Amino acid sequence: MITGNDYTIISNKEFNEFFPVFIDDLKKRDAHLIVEEVEVVEDEVYEYVLAKDKKAFQEYCENGYAVNERGEGCFVILARRVHRLEYNVEITTKIEDDVEEAIDPYSSVLILRDTWSYTLVLPAVIEDSDYCQRVYDIAVSVLR
Repeated sequence: MITGNDYTIISNKEFNEFFPVFIDDLKKRDAHLIVEEVEVVEDEVYEYVLAKDKKAFQEYCENGYAVNERGEGCFVILARRVHRLEYNVEITTKIEDDVEEAIDPYSSVLILRDTWSYTLVLPAVIEDSDYCQRVYDIAVSVLR
């Protein structure tokens, strides 16, 4: 059972472009990072468990998603190609060509084809954990 906090990022960046850079960026802060691939039976679906170190990985195996006193813990990344994706969303901010524009919120439909859905399953909400916020920020940065 997944008991973590899900954060989904949609990108057209291929998994094989994203994942090595994501791992390298994480290892800049966590040199002993554990990356454990989970067996997935579908094509173009990837799942990995990541841990700061062996101790954190062992705690995850025993207790699932939990954070230590520093707000750190294991997390999972799920990546899958989505051939057709449609969202009904409320637009609150628009960024085009790196120019951010504040706008009055409005409803919109977002329709994408042949994109990737990346879901981070973090042990805490990003507002409550600097570690989880950093992992999320790294993922978003690499996917930009």
